Amino acid sequence: MTKTAVVIDQEYLRHFPGQSHPERPERIKALLELAASLDGSAFQLLPPRPATRAEIEACHSAEHVALVESTSRTNHYALDGDTITCRDSFGVGLLAVGGFLRLLEAIAAGEFHNGFALVRPPGHHARPDQAMGFCLFNTIAIGAQVLRRAHQARRVLVMDWDVHHGNGTQEMFYADPSVLFISTHQYPYYPGTGAAREVGAGAGEGYTINVPLPAGCADGEYLGVFRDIIVPAVRQFQPDWILVSAGFDAHERDPLGGMGVTEAGFAAMAQAMLRLADEFSQNKIAFLLEGGYDLAALRDSVATVLNELRRPSGVDALTAAAAQRIQPLINGVLDIHEKYR
Repeated sequence: MTKTAVVIDQEYLRHFPGQSHPERPERIKALLELAASLDGSAFQLLPPRPATRAEIEACHSAEHVALVESTSRTNHYALDGDTITCRDSFGVGLLAVGGFLRLLEAIAAGEFHNGFALVRPPGHHARPDQAMGFCLFNTIAIGAQVLRRAHQARRVLVMDWDVHHGNGTQEMFYADPSVLFISTHQYPYYPGTGAAREVGAGAGEGYTINVPLPAGCADGEYLGVFRDIIVPAVRQFQPDWILVSAGFDAHERDPLGGMGVTEAGFAAMAQAMLRLADEFSQNKIAFLLEGGYDLAALRDSVATVLNELRRPSGVDALTAAAAQRIQPLINGVLDIHEKYR
C-alpha cells in the first residue's frame, strides 16, 4: 500500500505573532513530536518548498503579496487586530503554501494516495487582497487553483470543518462551478459570514454549501450533517480532487470554539471524506491544517485523522443519527439547495 505523506518542518516555528497569541509556534512543535513518532512503513515525511510569487498570485493580488512581504522589515506588524507578522512571517507563509503544493504535486504524480500538510500559519480567512483571522495567504484556495491550472483538475471539492467559516475560500470560488465549497462552522461567530443562504453567485450558484451550526454541537450533530447534507452533495458533484481544510478548533477542549467534537468525531469526518475519495477521485485527497489551539487536543486529533488515512476504504463510520435539535437546520439547508439538485 502506498505510504501517506506528511508535510511538516521546523521552519514553521519561525512565524511568531507575539506572546499569548493563540496561533503560536507550539502548535507545530506538538505536531513535530507526533511526526517523529510515526511508523515509517506507513508514513513518509515530505519536506516543503516555498511557493512562488506566481503561485500565490493565482488567488491574491500583487499588492497584497507586496504588503505582506514588506512586513519582513519590522519585528512585528499588525495586518489587522488578530493577524500579526514578524520578520520571518512572509517566508514562512510562502513555505506554508508551498508545503501544501508539494503535497499535491506528490499525490498528482502517484507517489502517494493521500497526505496531510501540517503547516502554519493557517489560510482559509485570507481574502484576495486582505490578510485576516491569523491567515496571510489562502493556502487551500491556491492549492485548488494550481490543481486546475497545472494538473487538469476539472472538479475540486474543498471541505472546511474548521469551527470558523472559511470566508476567504468562499469568496475566491463564489462564482466558480468547478469548485464545490462546503463549510461546517459555529454560527453566529467570527468572521460573521457563512449563513445558509450564501450559496454562490452566477455560474457558481449552488456550488457553495454553508452549514451554520449553533454552539454546543458535538459528534452526533456533525455526523448527521455529513450523512444528510455533505455526502449526498459530494456524490452529486463527483469531484476528481478532494481538499480538506482541517481545523481542530471545534474540539470540545479548544479555547476559541464552543463546540463539543471529540477525536472520534474528527476520525469519522475524515473517514467520510476518504470514502468519497475512494469513490470519485481515485483516492486523491489532501488534508491541510487550519485552526486548533489546545495543544493536546490538536495533537490527538491530528493523530486520529492520520490513523484514518491508513485504514482500508469501505468501512462505514456514518452510523450516528443526526441530533434532533439540529434536524430543522439540516432540513433548512436541504430546502435552500433543493433547486440545485
